[in-house]
Amino acid sequence: MTRKDFLKTLAGAATVVASNPARSAAEVKSTMKRGVSLYSYQEEIYTHTMTVEDCIREVAEMGADGIEIIAEEFVPNFPSPSDQWVDQWHGWMDKYHTVPSCYDQFLETKIHKGRPVSGDESLEMLTRDLELARRLGYKTIRLVNNTPTELVEQCIPIAEKYDIRVGFEVHAPIPLDGEMVNSVLELIHKHGTNHIGFVPDFSLFVKRPIRVMSDRAIRDGIPERIVRYIDKAWQDGVPQVAAAAEAARMGYHEQPHGYGTYFTRVYSSRMQDPRKMLPLMPYTFHTHAKFWEVTEDFREYSIPYDEIIPVLQEGRYEHYLSSEFEGQRYTQDASETDSCEQVRRHHVMMKRLLGQA
Repeated sequence: MTRKDFLKTLAGAATVVASNPARSAAEVKSTMKRGVSLYSYQEEIYTHTMTVEDCIREVAEMGADGIEIIAEEFVPNFPSPSDQWVDQWHGWMDKYHTVPSCYDQFLETKIHKGRPVSGDESLEMLTRDLELARRLGYKTIRLVNNTPTELVEQCIPIAEKYDIRVGFEVHAPIPLDGEMVNSVLELIHKHGTNHIGFVPDFSLFVKRPIRVMSDRAIRDGIPERIVRYIDKAWQDGVPQVAAAAEAARMGYHEQPHGYGTYFTRVYSSRMQDPRKMLPLMPYTFHTHAKFWEVTEDFREYSIPYDEIIPVLQEGRYEHYLSSEFEGQRYTQDASETDSCEQVRRHHVMMKRLLGQA
């Protein structure tokens, strides 16, 4: 889809929505905001077919305005970019009428050979990132879900000093009502702070097998009948131990690589009840609108957005839905990645569901 075609699609989307029975999910125009994690364009950045400015321009041309970044990937000389580059960054925000939406923070847990990072080193990294986020104009920062609770607690005074909200990412397979989420809630109530909260990731809501991942597993050499069995067993709710035993009986064996074996990646996802987000809404600052494949009819193949968006509306969520495209990691071997096309389709879908068409 070219940019011209995309804009035509948006212009005609109101007609499509009016004839769509799902229109009732967005009868009232939502105040939710749309943005993009520039991580979605990682393939184009890696191959040097797009620059950081190109990515920002692409977001703006879709009528979205939120810019989320992984600083290690997009900020030159991280963690200490020059003042000149920071000025350029703010210049891009002004030029394209975009705003910094969320800064993604990572703990560099493997920088030392033979020992883990210490608590003091972790706090130093987080403080460093809070300072850089402030330089770039970010008011929200996301922590990965393996961030220790004690580190989250230690960063509260710094977050309050810089007036930056720190969101703990709730990513599959973490339960929305589980121990990790409850431990963060306890911190919030213990300190009475509004600077700690959550960033739900839509990997929590995978309802059917991720097709691009299944296809890649087959191309990587796993017999199709085994891939189809694993997918069906997962979808039918076959317990993991029983499914693993049957897959092994069928001849399945695979060395872990990247994000683990195909079997473990499939079984790490499960459709949780989106309504479990409602108790977290007062503490939710940002969302990762994860997707792997938006089809030509503007539907995410594996994630039922039409079941998620209404819950966010009910919870009066007013922050960003930040597109996070991850399908490219499963298609690189077979076809040229067009992340822009996928993200554009994603925003056509979101505009329809938000009643913003």
